Amino acid sequence: MSGPEIQERLLFVSSWFCPFAQRTWLALNEKRADYEYYELSLKDPATNQWYQLGEKPKWFLNLNPLGKVPVLAYKEGGKTHSVYESLICNEFLEEHLPKEQTLLPEHPVAKAHDRIIIDSFSSKFVPLFYRILLRQDAESQKEAADGMLAELRQLEQKIHPVGPFFQGQQMTLVDCALLPWFLRMYILKHYRDFSIPEDCPNLARWTKDMEQLPAAKETQKAPDGNGTYEEQLLFHYQRYADATAKSTSARDFK
Repeated sequence: MSGPEIQERLLFVSSWFCPFAQRTWLALNEKRADYEYYELSLKDPATNQWYQLGEKPKWFLNLNPLGKVPVLAYKEGGKTHSVYESLICNEFLEEHLPKEQTLLPEHPVAKAHDRIIIDSFSSKFVPLFYRILLRQDAESQKEAADGMLAELRQLEQKIHPVGPFFQGQQMTLVDCALLPWFLRMYILKHYRDFSIPEDCPNLARWTKDMEQLPAAKETQKAPDGNGTYEEQLLFHYQRYADATAKSTSARDFK
């Protein structure tokens, strides 16, 4: 499998169901970037089985030895450049693309505060999301759910009370970093009866508003005709709910 041709135009390698890749997809869309989307199948076409890390196509591992999406790649001066890890990709886009549609506030302190929110969310909230699904006994699920409730209530104290974006009138990298998991809260509701609590109305409002944002709607498309995006995503996450998932997220956050 040779993979896509790397050209001067920015290439975005993604997988439709991946929230980490969706972070970068949101940033690309909101910055109105000129890019080519490439859907990376995580199944071996010969066996229809999920790839293990070292089995992924060689062209992809050459771009990202970690074997994860998202990846941004392009040619410059005859040399191929690749950038990976979702938060690093988003910072790269902010530096690489024109500033007319910036995703960081101007003041250095405000930038730092945005990065603090993103770092805390990535290190605390994201693992808890997967643990609620992956853990199979009620006690462990409750422990993860209690941790998630605490994180949600902390975020409720930080979000702008009016919005429409997390920090107010401007969409930032905070929205890009957090939104993919809030768009998947219905998955926790379906499999674990967990949802945003009533004492977090601003988070619920923000999620609903952001879901309708053009930059976000573009990232919520079913890969084929076998059901809606939401239905196919539910089916995909069943592997997490019954603890059979073999992804790096399942491995890292169990």
